[in-house]
Amino acid sequence: IDPDFVAEGSSQSTLLLLPSARHPLVERALRESGRELIPLDLALEREAPVLVVSGPNTGGKTVALKTVGLLSLMAQSGLKIPAKEAQLPLFRKVLIDIGDHQSISDSLSTFSARMANISAMAREIVDPALVLLDEVGSGTDPEEGAALGAAIIDFFRRRGALVLATTHQQGIKAYASHTAGVANGSMEFDEDSLRPLYRLRSGVPGRSGGLDMAGRLGLPRDLVRQARALLP
Repeated sequence: IDPDFVAEGSSQSTLLLLPSARHPLVERALRESGRELIPLDLALEREAPVLVVSGPNTGGKTVALKTVGLLSLMAQSGLKIPAKEAQLPLFRKVLIDIGDHQSISDSLSTFSARMANISAMAREIVDPALVLLDEVGSGTDPEEGAALGAAIIDFFRRRGALVLATTHQQGIKAYASHTAGVANGSMEFDEDSLRPLYRLRSGVPGRSGGLDMAGRLGLPRDLVRQARALLP
C-alpha cells in the first residue's frame, strides 16, 4: 500500500489492482461445501476511478464490492491480502452502503434507511475515500431511482472518491457510459446454461436476466411465461 508502489503488470496510471483476489470468508464457506471460489480480477485506472457493475442476480456483484472493501481494510491493518498481488490507495475513509437496513422499531423502510445511511456518508466523506454502493437507487420508482442513483454516484465522483457501485438500472448504466471518469463493468453470464460465471468483465454493462434466473430458481414456468408476456 505504498503510494509509490507499482505492482507487476500495472503502471503509474493504475489506481487499484487486485488480480485473483479472494474473499476469505466466501472461500472458506465454498470449500466446506465442496465448491471452488472463482477469484475476482479488478483493475481501476486513474482516468476512470468509478466503476458501475451490472449483471445477473446472484452473479457475484455484492461479493465483488465486499471483497474490495475487506481487502482494502486488511491492507491498511497490516494483514496479508489474499490476492496474487495488490496495488491499493491509502484511504482516509471507507464508506459502505450494502444490505437492507430497514427497521420496524425505528420506523425505517428499506429506502429511507438507505437514504439515511448515504446522507451520513455524504457528510463524512474526505479525500481519499473508497465508496461502495450496492444496488444504488433501488427501493423506489425505477425511473426516479435511476436518476437518484446516478446523482449519488456522481456526488461521490466529484468529491474525488474511488467508487464501486452495483445496479440493475438501465439509467445508471447509461450514466456510466456517457460520463467521464466512470466505466461500466459486468458479471459474466452463460446465455446457454443461464448460469452466472462470477467473472468481472470491464468496459461493458451486463443484463440482469431476472426472468431467466427466476425460472432457474424454481418459479413455476407458467408464471415466468406470463411475466415475459407482460414485458413492454
